Amino acid sequence: MKKLLPISLLAALIHPLFGQVPHQDFLGGGHQVGVTVTSSSSATSTRPHATIDGFPISNEEQLKDASRFLAQATFGADWATIQMAAAMGYDAWLDEQFLIPYSSIMDEMTRHGWYDGSDGEQEPIYHTWFRTAWMSTNLTAPDLLRQRMAYNYSQILVVNDASDEFEDFGQMLAYYYDLLGTNAFHTYEDMLLDVTFSPMMGKFLTYYDNPKANPEENIHPDENYAREIMQLFTIGLWELNPNGIRRVDSTGAYIPTYDQTDIDEYAQVFTGLGSGGIEPDLDPEDEEEEEAYNRFLLQQFTQPMVMNPDLHDESEKVLLNGVVLPAGQDGLADIEQAVHHLVMHPNTAPFIVWRLIQFMTTSNPSPAYVTDVVKVFDPTQENNLEEVTRAILLHPEARRCTPTEEYTFGKLREPQVRLMNYLRAFPIHPNEEGDYLEDLYDFRLHTGQAPLGAPSVFNFYLPEYRPQGPIGKLFMYAPEFQILTSTNAIGYINDLNYRLLEDGVLYGFDPEEEDEEDEDEENGEEDEEDYENLYRIDYGPQEELLASPEELVNHLDILLANGQLTATTKQIIVDAVAQVANEEDALRMAIYLILISPDYVILK
Repeated sequence: MKKLLPISLLAALIHPLFGQVPHQDFLGGGHQVGVTVTSSSSATSTRPHATIDGFPISNEEQLKDASRFLAQATFGADWATIQMAAAMGYDAWLDEQFLIPYSSIMDEMTRHGWYDGSDGEQEPIYHTWFRTAWMSTNLTAPDLLRQRMAYNYSQILVVNDASDEFEDFGQMLAYYYDLLGTNAFHTYEDMLLDVTFSPMMGKFLTYYDNPKANPEENIHPDENYAREIMQLFTIGLWELNPNGIRRVDSTGAYIPTYDQTDIDEYAQVFTGLGSGGIEPDLDPEDEEEEEAYNRFLLQQFTQPMVMNPDLHDESEKVLLNGVVLPAGQDGLADIEQAVHHLVMHPNTAPFIVWRLIQFMTTSNPSPAYVTDVVKVFDPTQENNLEEVTRAILLHPEARRCTPTEEYTFGKLREPQVRLMNYLRAFPIHPNEEGDYLEDLYDFRLHTGQAPLGAPSVFNFYLPEYRPQGPIGKLFMYAPEFQILTSTNAIGYINDLNYRLLEDGVLYGFDPEEEDEEDEDEENGEEDEEDYENLYRIDYGPQEELLASPEELVNHLDILLANGQLTATTKQIIVDAVAQVANEEDALRMAIYLILISPDYVILK
């Protein structure tokens, strides 16, 4: 066993700056820089909740609730962030997060030189580079809420890198993901339009350069996007009530939302979109780099598709509910009106809201919960998705005080979220070059998950999946259980074991070693030197907690498990930690046992 990383324990985590951004929301607690003081008058603009006394929150129940809130809203939080959310209040915390600009994945790729070739490489931009940039961004970015929402939307508006066709298109994946992050707090119509014009979606659902019909040559518009924009991105298969429950006809049968005729009409709408042109950022005539011209051409996938009038079907289209797009209309107008019509359909709000709630708080929201959020899903209002996000997180059903006592509430934390929970809970330091490098290649093999890595447009799991056993017998949903196979469950445990207990090395990726790694894989070999310490976790100086395994486990329970560990689970971990002589090993063992415990894996 290699030597573990040097550590000192967790007491210094209370005062580090939250989110790496200046706070303008309250006074005290280190927020004394650049403040504006108002007089103690009766002015209604004063916000009483925006002042605190500067002392750490010590109420355990308050900290547990803040930790739970952040588990629903983000990829995870360190102790300082939990303290801050508890002190600020959740409304104020959300207000602050809504104002933080999006941290771009493409910008991270450019910073490394992987996109523009400034690293001296002009070869294709591998999909693993996207995942490495995603990890680097999400380990350090201050826009915690926006990044989590981008990830949630990436599991609704699904594309993937599973096909060999996309292995060399990391920049297209990054561009697409950035669209979701940028639009996360705008309107759903803005987001869906950007997705529709994105080359990644055009390639993935095969309407890139989609031609109009030519019966004489047996050419017909591709139907993929026409089908999926209805089935998966807006209205779903069945008519819904505002509470998300399916409507039935007079015979008690479910009512379908569309048929093949509707697919045919929408397929005509989505014709004519293709390459958006070339940016002048790269030199295609770099004679020293044989791949320079290829990379130059790949830039067309980092800007919206444009309309080719010669390929667009200009005939009349009759959409759902008899809405007509007139013949001879401009292709862009056809698409914008068709998308608007779908977003405004009464099914779209409950269909999208129900799925967002499943990703964030509970797999089985009550009809009242869905209805309340649907009421604020108004596509005509600017920044409407802000209010949708707020309504989901602050709804009484999500914020009630006794969630652990309600067996119908909660969800299984998916593997990617569990990994990020762990990594974001502790200070993380870059490697010697100042980078955070991990491409999630092995993690994906172990758990079946990685960003934009779903096996199909239907995501990693279906929203209405019911596992066999007690959950299925109660007719409840548990989507994430669909990827909780025996292989993936053991793979997650083994992955954490390697990270935490073996030698502290995290699975990493260095672009400079890519060619050597590919050669090793072809030869059936694995070069252990490629797995370097490509970033480092600092578990913090809290030696005094190690003196009491009970206090250590209580602290980690709040930090990682949102205070959900049962007394039995705590005692098992305390007993295990007490038997480990080395302090570093004891701390890692405690973290490991919490992260694989059922009490943690289910978020209540």
